[in-house]
Amino acid sequence: MPVYEYKALDSKGKKVSGILDADSPRLLRARLRADGLYPVEIQSVTQAETTPQEPAKTSGLLQWDRLLRKVKPQDRAGVTRQLATLVGAGIPVVSALDTIIQQMSNKALRRALVDIREEVMGGSSLAEAMGNHKWLFSELYVNMVHAGESSGALEVVLHRLADLLERTVKLRNRVQAALFYPITMMGIGVVVLAFLLTYVVPIVTRLFAEAKQRLPRPTLILINTSDFLINWWWALLLVLAMGFFFVNRILATPGGKLWWDRLKLRLPVVGPLYGRLVIARFSRTLGVLLQGGLPLTSSLAIVQHVIDNSHMAQHVEKAIQDVNEGEDLTVTLERSKSFPPMVIQMISAGERSGTMEEMLLRIAEAYEDEVETRVAALTSLLEPFLILVMGLMVGFIVLAILLPILQMSRLLG
Repeated sequence: MPVYEYKALDSKGKKVSGILDADSPRLLRARLRADGLYPVEIQSVTQAETTPQEPAKTSGLLQWDRLLRKVKPQDRAGVTRQLATLVGAGIPVVSALDTIIQQMSNKALRRALVDIREEVMGGSSLAEAMGNHKWLFSELYVNMVHAGESSGALEVVLHRLADLLERTVKLRNRVQAALFYPITMMGIGVVVLAFLLTYVVPIVTRLFAEAKQRLPRPTLILINTSDFLINWWWALLLVLAMGFFFVNRILATPGGKLWWDRLKLRLPVVGPLYGRLVIARFSRTLGVLLQGGLPLTSSLAIVQHVIDNSHMAQHVEKAIQDVNEGEDLTVTLERSKSFPPMVIQMISAGERSGTMEEMLLRIAEAYEDEVETRVAALTSLLEPFLILVMGLMVGFIVLAILLPILQMSRLLG
């Protein structure tokens, strides 16, 4: 059935818009009028627009299409929460999707949901329909929905997925908020220094050149740095761009990504923080999957692709092999030496008591809270450090300018 995007006015003159299916624009207008809406504009939504997951014939167009499809994590979490609430109220999946579509403002997400609704109406399961939109729903998401549909506990699974997505968004927002001030301060400092070196310093040092006197070493360093930035700024940008390009190419290879992921875990100060984030993601994802009723090996296979660290993913892959051979998860994780003793002990206690999901979620909560605390402490130390660095740089510039002036005053005196 054709799909149309409409704009209409309600009885109070307020503009409304949405996406509906109808056999023709004329029937859609009649349907809108029956609902008390006056149609202003009706536009056909092509199949290519409603199925953004299908590959385009031209790779360039496909890459551009992917850039245009922007769905915020909070939007995805909101859709999941709404769907869980509606399904829990006894509303069929198709009707629940139709209700969410009417309220959706994000066009890419709305068109994807329209396509999912059409596939479910055509006989596909919700998980199968979502699986055709891998750009929007991850493997973890699709498998959880499939497990919920198979066990008849779709509402519970959707609520757990919404909790997972909301907590992930909340943690990311808190970390970004904590880092916002230091990063902004660093950016402003770089701009101020660039302004001083490229505009203020040349004006002042021009007087020293006219005096034709021997300049102190700090002043010479300052003048040479200023001249380099003024004359060779384009070369500096070119080198940075080429370096960024080649580093990205190297990190895109499996070997380069593995090296970088190992390095991130071993970096001073930041490494332990990143490691706790990875373990928190591992624990929460595995715990949610086990709560959803998936077997341990299947859950580990999904975690391997979700964990976003190839070094840790290798240990998870080895754990899958060992568990399939009858070994306890605790034993293989302890052998990897990448998981802290506390994590091993809690998983071991969960295995013995049959409450592994609960233990994994407790680990995730503990590590996420620790990450938030450490980030706050790190930013509180970073702020005075940045102020000190900026003060030293500005002080060096002031000293380099004052030294020749003092020399000139002595000569004149």
